[in-house]
Amino acid sequence: MDGRLLPLSTFRSPQMKRLSYIYLILPFILFLFGWVRLTIAIPLALILLFTLWQLLKQPSTTHYSPFTIHWSPSTVYWLLLTTFWLLLSGIGGYAFQNWDHNWRNVVLRDLMNFDWPVYYAQPESGPVKMLVYYVGFWLPSALIAKFTNWQVANFALFIWSLLGLLLVTHYLANFFKTSNLKAALLLILFSGLDILGTLFFLQDYPTLLPPITHLETWAGNLQYSSFTTQLFWVFNQAIPAWLVISMIASLAVENKSDTRTELILLWSLCFFFAPLASVGLLPYILIELVKQTDFKSPFKHLNPAIILSAIIIFLLSSFFFTANSAAQQRGFQSLPLDKFLAFFLLEGGILWLVLASSKYKDPRWIITGILLALIPFIQLGSGRDFVMRASIAPLFYLMLMTGETIFNKSASLITRYALLALLALGSLTPLYEINRSVYRTFDYYFLQDTCSACDFSTDPVAKLAQPGKPEEEHPGTLTADALPTLQFMTDELSQNFIANVRQTFFYKYLAKR
Repeated sequence: MDGRLLPLSTFRSPQMKRLSYIYLILPFILFLFGWVRLTIAIPLALILLFTLWQLLKQPSTTHYSPFTIHWSPSTVYWLLLTTFWLLLSGIGGYAFQNWDHNWRNVVLRDLMNFDWPVYYAQPESGPVKMLVYYVGFWLPSALIAKFTNWQVANFALFIWSLLGLLLVTHYLANFFKTSNLKAALLLILFSGLDILGTLFFLQDYPTLLPPITHLETWAGNLQYSSFTTQLFWVFNQAIPAWLVISMIASLAVENKSDTRTELILLWSLCFFFAPLASVGLLPYILIELVKQTDFKSPFKHLNPAIILSAIIIFLLSSFFFTANSAAQQRGFQSLPLDKFLAFFLLEGGILWLVLASSKYKDPRWIITGILLALIPFIQLGSGRDFVMRASIAPLFYLMLMTGETIFNKSASLITRYALLALLALGSLTPLYEINRSVYRTFDYYFLQDTCSACDFSTDPVAKLAQPGKPEEEHPGTLTADALPTLQFMTDELSQNFIANVRQTFFYKYLAKR
C-alpha cells in the first residue's frame, strides 16, 4: 500500500480550502432559509453564493497536485485515529456520551421535529418562545433528519463532524510541515497540567483514581478545556472554531498580497458557530489585519462582496443571539491571587513561559499570554461558559506555537524536550476523558444486562438535574437522552436555549412566522 497514489484531492490544497469554505458557509445559508423571511433570505443568500463562487475560483499559490495524494500507512493511521477519537466522543450515539450531550441531543431532536425557526409557543399575545442558540453546526444533519429519522440524523452528524476533524488535522499538518498523524496526535493529547492541579489542590473530586474522572474541574468554576474535552462535551462550537483558526493560521503564511477580507469573513463565520470562541479569536484577527494593511492605501485589495457577506453573517447572527437575554449578565469576578496563579500556570502558563525564549517577539505569543491571564476574571452569564469557550482560540494558538517548536528540528533541544515533557504530563487529561468513554462504552456493550427501563421517554420534562460525576452519569445507558424536547423546560440552564423573542428586533423584522 505504501507509495500508492489514489485520488483524494479534497484533502489537498487548494481543494481543501474550497471544501472548508463550503463546510462553513453552507450551514449559514440553511439558517437564512430556515429562520429568515424569504424576501430577506433570498437576496442575502445570493450575495453569499456569489462570494462563495469567488472564493472557490481563487487561483492557488500552492503547488500541490490537485488529483493525487500519497497514500501511506501513516495516512491510514491518521484516518483510523481521527475516526476512533470521534467515535469515543459520543457524537452519533455510538459510544458513551457525557452529560452535556443531553443538551446537544435535544437541540438536534427539536431541529428535526419542529418547523424552522423552532417556536415552542407563538400565541397572539404573551411570550413567544423560540429556540435561540448556536444551531449552525447541526443544520445539515437536521435537514437530512427531516426526510429520514433519528438514526440517520446521528449518522449524518457523525460524518459531518468527521469531515470537519479531517480538515482541521490536515490544515495542522500543512502548517507544521509534518504528517497528518502527528498533527492529529498533538490535537488529541494537547492539554494543560490538570493532573498537577488535581494532585496538589485535591478536594473531593476529581481524584487521580480511578483514571476516568473529569480532571478539568480541579479549579472549581475555572476551566480551560483540552481539545479532547471540547470535542467530547461541546463539539458544535469546537469543531467549526478549530477549522476557522486553522484556516486563519494557514492564510497568515500564504504568499498572497492581502487576505484581509478572508480573515474578516472567517471571523464572522466563527461568530455564527461559536460566538464566545470568536471573542477570544478577535485579537489575533486584529493582529493580522494590522500586519497586512498598508496604511497609505488601506482600502487596496479589499473585496467588497466578501466584506458584505461578513457583515451579513455577523449582523444576522448578532440579531439572533441577542434575542436571548440569558447571557446579559456581564462583569468581572475577583480571584484570590494564589488561585489565579495556580490556574494560569497549570492551564497553559508554564507552556507559554517555556515558549518565551523562541517566541517572545511573536505577537501571537504576547496576545496568548494576555488572554490566558485575563479571561478568568471575565464573567458572562451565570455560568463558567465564557472562561471555557473564549479560551478556545488562545489555547489553539498556544498549541500552534508549541507544534511549530517541537516539529522544528533547528529549535533548541532544551526547549523541545521541555515542551514534550509538559505535553506528556498534560496528555493525562484527554487520556482520562478517552478512558472514561472506553470504560463506559465497553461496560454497555459487553458487561451489563439489557436495561429495559432505560429506553428513551417522551414524557414532558421541565428540569434537568445538575451534573454529578461524569463517569457515573445516566447509568445503564450509553446516550444522554434525558430531554425529549426543550418545549416544556423551565429551569435556569434551559434559558440558554429558549428565549421570549416577542419584543426583539429579530422576531419583529427578520424571523419567519
